Amino acid sequence: MIYLLDTDVVAEITTRPKPAPAVVAWARSVPATSLYLSVITIAEIEAGIAQTADLMRRAVFERALDGFRDDYSDRIAAIGEREALAYLSLHRKLKSAGTSIDPPDALIAATALANGWTLVSRNIKHLARTGALLLNPWEFGG
Repeated sequence: MIYLLDTDVVAEITTRPKPAPAVVAWARSVPATSLYLSVITIAEIEAGIAQTADLMRRAVFERALDGFRDDYSDRIAAIGEREALAYLSLHRKLKSAGTSIDPPDALIAATALANGWTLVSRNIKHLARTGALLLNPWEFGG
């Protein structure tokens, strides 16, 4: 099984001084080769770093980003034609239902949908309407 990590999960396990024990336990229970990132997650993290005024914190976040770029170098999912078409389908589905989600979240969900992966996030309620398989590691029981 392949797990696509949402930005909140990446932030929790890489930059929190005291990450949630359940999230850490879940991440350790899964083979590293099964964990993937989206290019959209990388972009969201870059945007967050750029908005960090405290230069010391910014440096810590930049080092963390460099580290997981190295760690995940062969497991960073791009947006190709299949993902773009899944995004279009998802956008149409949500629009016809009179609802929507932010484009970055929709693109991450579309990546999971297009590849048959499980999207790992704390934001289950928000992402449930995408139809992606979801897992909340904050609820991991070990």
